[in-house]
Amino acid sequence: MKINLEALRSYLEELGDLSNKPTHNSQEKRRFAFLQTAIAAIRSGVDVEEVNELYRSDAAKRGGVTLPARSQSLLTREEQVEARGWKQFIEQRDMVEGDPLARIGTYSGLGFFVPTDFYRDVFAAMKQHDALFDEDAVTFIRSTNGRPMPVPVAGDTEVVAAVVAENGSQSSVDIAATGHVTIGGYSYSTPRFVASIEAFEDLEGTLSVLNLYKRFSADRIARGVGADLVNGDGTDEPLGLISSLIGANVQPVIANGANANTGNSGDNATNSIGSADLAALFQNLDDAYANSPKVAWLMNKKTLGYLESLVSKQGTPLHLVKYDDGYPCIYGIRVRICPSMDNIGASKRPVILGDLSYWATRLIVDGQTSGIRIYREAPGLIENGNIGLRTFVRADGGLLWTDTSSPTPFVILQNHS
Repeated sequence: MKINLEALRSYLEELGDLSNKPTHNSQEKRRFAFLQTAIAAIRSGVDVEEVNELYRSDAAKRGGVTLPARSQSLLTREEQVEARGWKQFIEQRDMVEGDPLARIGTYSGLGFFVPTDFYRDVFAAMKQHDALFDEDAVTFIRSTNGRPMPVPVAGDTEVVAAVVAENGSQSSVDIAATGHVTIGGYSYSTPRFVASIEAFEDLEGTLSVLNLYKRFSADRIARGVGADLVNGDGTDEPLGLISSLIGANVQPVIANGANANTGNSGDNATNSIGSADLAALFQNLDDAYANSPKVAWLMNKKTLGYLESLVSKQGTPLHLVKYDDGYPCIYGIRVRICPSMDNIGASKRPVILGDLSYWATRLIVDGQTSGIRIYREAPGLIENGNIGLRTFVRADGGLLWTDTSSPTPFVILQNHS
């Protein structure tokens, strides 16, 4: 949002002059009231022309004159302010292709536009794409810088309380295992989104392009980051949940398949999952984690649909999946959709059960490396009346479990090879 400082200064001076007068005639009273309203409007981002138009319309009504009707905006006041800020950003900011570090300056001088509502939209889209970006599901960390962040972890499942006699001696026992997990930040950017400069000529068009861009950029970021938090190998990308568990030598539960349920010889351990496989996962998860408010099953929609469709040898539904308040549940534990999980197949890992509070997702939102950048001078843009837009964010994740001598907070189901 850019404020017209010259007009604001002029109105303030006029208001000051009127305030110093001991008495006001009717015209001066009306002008005084207008100036108070105009100053507040300009400070909120309203164009000076719109403020003056209101004054002219009011004067015309008092004189009995009907001015030609102006087209009324369909946008709310908040949407108009947002559209003006976006329009001014497009018209006045400039960033060419190349190394952005060479041009880092102040928040307002570099060419970033980071409206709060944009980040709300990103979070919402990420929730729809991957449970690991749902702050209600995992340990979610927001930070304003990308410095490596050590997160302390501790394991103490080996130490329990014991009965002590009245005259017994006291002793101290250290926490069984302590450590930390370091979570950094990896940079992500969307492909360039191209729009014509003409699309920003009026507020309605500006907001339409803005909403379209937010929808596409949020979806692209969600799919890219979400996939890495599940399957990333830690090389120039986050070390994902599955890779972290395999690296910690967590042994998967090997599926037996659905043959025992369906009686179909084709439903074997390489291409199906049965009720016994889900029960084995449930039994293998330690009670300390099974009772957590953030315990959940992770699978993609295709796997969930398969489990819902399983039938017995008599052809009746097994009802492995039940719904609680609209959410799918298995054994009373909520199923969270994770599109990046494997489909059912030979040697695949289609299901995870665990306490998601032991997974930390970090999203870095700062004024230097996160936000929207505008490109004008790349080939095919400004000479064709177009501009390019890209969104940048930084993200990382980590498994908050290092005590490999204690029960793992996650168990994995793997199909036979």
